[in-house]
Amino acid sequence: MERYLGRYSEAIYCLMRLMVGLAFAQHGAQKLFGALGGQKMPLAGLMGVAGVIEFFGGLLIAIGLAAGWAAFIASGQMAVAYFMVHAGGGLLAGHQQG
Repeated sequence: MERYLGRYSEAIYCLMRLMVGLAFAQHGAQKLFGALGGQKMPLAGLMGVAGVIEFFGGLLIAIGLAAGWAAFIASGQMAVAYFMVHAGGGLLAGHQQG
């Protein structure tokens, strides 16, 4: 794989960082601004703090400014969200079956 994609690795990394960062920022925009069918959450609650981390962290990741630190903080936030919401319910917690 390195032989075929090695020369494009920087462009692939840039494209991946852009797409993941913008997707993350979009989820934050849903919480902060009610954009894209989301609900605006108060900043004082956990969802508001998650929205700030997702939106601004996603933008930082997308543009590559302190992307490593932003990704570290954002991944920590996602781990906390997972364990608070999904971990106790089993493998497919939060998904409807049938």
